[in-house]
Amino acid sequence: MTPIVGIEIEKDAQGQDPFIRIDLNKYGKQLESFLQEVGLNDDFESEWGKSQTKKELIIDVTEYIKGLPWKKWTFNIIHL
Repeated sequence: MTPIVGIEIEKDAQGQDPFIRIDLNKYGKQLESFLQEVGLNDDFESEWGKSQTKKELIIDVTEYIKGLPWKKWTFNIIHL
């Protein structure tokens, strides 16, 4: 099968192809009607809007790690 950018087929332990991973940034609009039909798209747009950017995630994780009760460790914050 020819690879398509943004679509990955995942094999299980038996070598079957039961899963497919699709880049929603690239193909989300084309999938909306299918997701609505199977009942997974009820809140797609609202949930998608709540997602974090990479920078927001790094900031949140860094703040969480800083709040852990570790005494001997210091952290350097990576600025993007």
